[in-house]
Amino acid sequence: MPELEKSDIIKNLLTTLIDISSRKTTKGHAILAMDSLIKQLEIRFNFLKHVQIKDTRYLEGEDAVSVMSDINTVESADMGRAIYDIITTMNRSLGKDAGHFFIKEIQSTLSDEYNSSIRDMGVDLGLLQLEHEIEEWGKIITQKK
Repeated sequence: MPELEKSDIIKNLLTTLIDISSRKTTKGHAILAMDSLIKQLEIRFNFLKHVQIKDTRYLEGEDAVSVMSDINTVESADMGRAIYDIITTMNRSLGKDAGHFFIKEIQSTLSDEYNSSIRDMGVDLGLLQLEHEIEEWGKIITQKK
């Protein structure tokens, strides 16, 4: 089985994040949040300049996410760090709207092939969900004291 291109992985992941987020808020808010997030992270991850998010609510047949093939030359570890930051920041920015199992929903929506590729880049979505749950429990315990 041929290895997935990084451009395909990031496009699929971002599209999935926008789709899941738009069910929790609105499509417009999800697109604007993702666009803002990518621009914010572009400072740390220069290669994210090859990712473009556009509002396609009123355009039929257009993809909200476009990724240039230049991103395929990025080191897997760097791409993994960017993916980690994108998922965790999006989860945080949506707050309670994201829902308790936001990361689990991402994992179940992506195919095994994409999950495996993301894991190979150093991002284990199952572990990320567990970290999020522990963080939430910590907040609850702190509030009860």
